[in-house]
Parts: sequence; structure tokens; C-alpha cells
Amino acid sequence: MVDTNNSLVQALIVKEQYENHLTEYTKALIERSNKDKLNAFAELRNFKLETIQKCDIFYIGEMAELLIPAYLEHVRNFGVISETNLKPIFHNRYVIPIKNRAGRVINLVGYSKDADERYVYGTAKYYERRETLWGLENLDLAYQMGYAIIVEGITDAIRLRDMGYPNTFAMCGTHSSDFIMQQLNRCRHGIIRIPDRDDAGLKAVKQWECNRHLTLKIAMKYKDVDEMCRESQENIDWFNDYMADCINWILSAEHKGRKSVCEEVTIM
Repeated sequence: MVDTNNSLVQALIVKEQYENHLTEYTKALIERSNKDKLNAFAELRNFKLETIQKCDIFYIGEMAELLIPAYLEHVRNFGVISETNLKPIFHNRYVIPIKNRAGRVINLVGYSKDADERYVYGTAKYYERRETLWGLENLDLAYQMGYAIIVEGITDAIRLRDMGYPNTFAMCGTHSSDFIMQQLNRCRHGIIRIPDRDDAGLKAVKQWECNRHLTLKIAMKYKDVDEMCRESQENIDWFNDYMADCINWILSAEHKGRKSVCEEVTIM
């Protein structure tokens, strides 16, 4: 008779070991990366350098930089090697780690502002994009604060963290997930949803259904919250005024596990 409990424990141990190796590999990449590129990224995106460093963002120039000798036997499993041509997948991109609740790296995503495909996701063994938020290392903080802020893209989430909202998470797309919503429903006050201002974003947010939420729509002239707040300090102040009211509303009640009244606000 198979001991299913023991098999599950062994599977969890193997998964944790894998994540530890991927985390160590990521730290090695960060250590070897060109640090001057972080200053360029901070200037390009109008982020604080401290925010970029806290997110463990780094730059990959030549693809060969991903081939660290000590990790060659693991690198294919880390999801940074194309199964089509067996070449590393990141080239001239800023790489953003995606972490789990324990702070271990579970995948890497390459970002380029100018490329046709802005985000290139790694295919790490245990990563499921539809079931994972970017920023889960701060999930316990969101539970303590009682609410979370949800956006679509990773750079949107970095923007809000840069502005002092550490309980911000990215859906990494327009999909929805019952598992993610179950995690967010543990925030006793609910969530603040900030969708992109395009048809896909406005459609997607309707599926991000939690027990209690407030939807904050950014001004119509901007595509997303990153674009709006990157433009000027005046826009940041403008956004913060609306966000203060949204936070006051979300903290005014608890959903207690039941569907509650939800609100919608548009920045005018």
C-alpha cells in the first residue's frame, strides 16, 4: 500500500529544494550583473533605485550570462532555456524574479519596454502563471494590513510599491483564478482593484471577484497606473488623493467571509 502522506511530503521537499536552487541561481545572476544598468532602469521608468533593488531586478545583456558554470546541470529545469532552440531566453532585458510567499524565487520574467513582447516568462518547473501573483513575498503583510491592491502588470505593481503601497500585487495578465481569489479573500477588509484602461483590462477586472472590493479606474487618457504616475509628480499626488479615499472606504468594514457591497471610483 502506498503511503500517500509520505509521498506528498517527499514531493514538497523536492519542490522546496528546487526553489532554493533557483533562488541561489538568481542571487548569483544578480551578483554578476551590470549594476550600472539598474541606474538606467531607474531613470527610464522613473523608479527609485531602492525599489528596484528591493525587487531583486537585474539586467541580462548577452544570453551567455545565464549560463553560470556552477548551475549548468540545473539551468534547463530553471526554465531559462528555450525548448525550441536550446538557447537562453533572455537577451538585453531586465529580469524580474517572481517569488512565493516564503520569498523563494519560483520563476523569472524578462522585461523590455521597447520589444514587441514586453514580458518574456520563464518556464520554471513549478510555476503556474494563472495561479500565481507577482509579489507574494508581501502577502502576509497584506493580511496584516487587512487589504491588498491588485493590478494587471508587474511594472504597475512596482510603480505602486515605489509610491509606498507595499501590499500591491500583479495578476501578470488578464486571466482570473479561483485559487488567487481565495488567497485574497483572506484579507479581512477586501481588495482595491486597479485595471488597465483598455478593453482587455476592463473586461478582466470583472472576473477578479472577491467578497469585498473597490475598483479604482485611472484617468481615461492613460493606459495604466504606471503610465499615469510615471508622467509627473503632479499625477502621483492626484492619484494619492483618490487612493487615500479608497483606502478609507476599504478599511471601513470587513466582509467576514460573505459577499459584500462593492464600490467603483474613477479618477477624473
